[in-house]
Amino acid sequence: MRALQLGVAMVMFTGASALALHYQAAAQTPAQPDTTAITPAMVDLGRAIFHGQGTCFACHGEKLEGSQIAPTLMPHAWRDAKKGEFAAIYYVATHGVPSTLMVPYPGGITSAQAMAVASYVWSVSRGKVKP
Repeated sequence: MRALQLGVAMVMFTGASALALHYQAAAQTPAQPDTTAITPAMVDLGRAIFHGQGTCFACHGEKLEGSQIAPTLMPHAWRDAKKGEFAAIYYVATHGVPSTLMVPYPGGITSAQAMAVASYVWSVSRGKVKP
């Protein structure tokens, strides 16, 4: 019985180690956002984070119209998130914009939350959903 328990523990350890190595490798390779994977639930979550914990609305406006301190996130000539591409929007949310008030991970959001916010902003900017 002891040998069986030891064997099970070794298999679990090996599996956990492999999983940890996978996540470590994934962490070193930036996530590549995919617009085909955007779901209505992801957009709704992004909307909630944009208007809540992320505090994005404070600078970009309730309807993403922009303000004197932050640009609109509606269709426009994008300055920092080049061409309004999904990956560029995600990058700005996770890296901020130097010499501006745009900080990385605003409101202390996670990478997954930043992905949801990028989904929301991208979808609104493409006219796929309303702000």
